[in-house]
Amino acid sequence: MSTEPELPSWNDLEERIVAEMRTAIDALAAASEEPLAVVVLWADPYKGWYEVLADTASRNREGARARNAKMATLIPELASRSEAWKTAMTTAARTQALDFDPRYGDYALGEDPLHTFDVGYDAFVRSPRYTELNQGGEDGWLEGHVRFVIARALLRLVGDGAFAALATASPLRVGYAYPDSGDAIIVALV
Repeated sequence: MSTEPELPSWNDLEERIVAEMRTAIDALAAASEEPLAVVVLWADPYKGWYEVLADTASRNREGARARNAKMATLIPELASRSEAWKTAMTTAARTQALDFDPRYGDYALGEDPLHTFDVGYDAFVRSPRYTELNQGGEDGWLEGHVRFVIARALLRLVGDGAFAALATASPLRVGYAYPDSGDAIIVALV
């Protein structure tokens, strides 16, 4: 007789993320003397791994300039396509000029992550119950739920002043990213 795996406990995951982020913030405080501009939790809910990355203010500022220049040259090419008008809203959102570089893979403190941890739901994801629940949505059922958990955890840390120990630029951006998204999603400005 096989038993169905339990649904993930979002409260348990949130508590784990908060605890792991506190450890990561301590590591960040020790690793960087230069002011930080961005702290990102990079998550892959299906594979079960999480890592904390950060970017310095100077590297991020230069990254933003390079990104903005690239986007400015890309707009005429994209706009010249015959069906371009159909995706103009999405294109505009992706090519807008930003004062920070959201490309989490290019962060100064990212090649060798400061802190990693695993929280997997493999048995549940492979169960018939998951297939039942995983209908529709922009993300899969697990990814969609984890987005809210991560946002809540990061907002809790900001509210608790957890990032105060870091040397930061103003504002410090706090967010998360999934591997298939091109940019980090910023959930708070500190």
